[in-house]
Amino acid sequence: MSQEPSVDFVYPDDELQQEENLYREASRRFLRVMNLQADYVARAENKDAAIWATAYALGLAICEGVSITDRACQLGISPQALSKYIKEFEQRVGFSANCYGYKTK
Repeated sequence: MSQEPSVDFVYPDDELQQEENLYREASRRFLRVMNLQADYVARAENKDAAIWATAYALGLAICEGVSITDRACQLGISPQALSKYIKEFEQRVGFSANCYGYKTK
């Protein structure tokens, strides 16, 4: 006795495009950012500055109310140095949040 093919069978040429899963794509991007942040901090000479730079670059709530200048003073570095760390991380991630930095025209 031979088996009939399933009614639900779809030939490969007739396959519908796989639906885009926006949640999966967002989680992949977030995981990428987390990995880049961990790598950036792990390789940094000044770990404290790197941690704060990534926080400012990502616009984290922990940075609210404290300017880059004030945070740099707390870290014992210049605001320019902290800004350089921020820009460096933004370039690695491939975006600029501009939450705390100066906007240029």
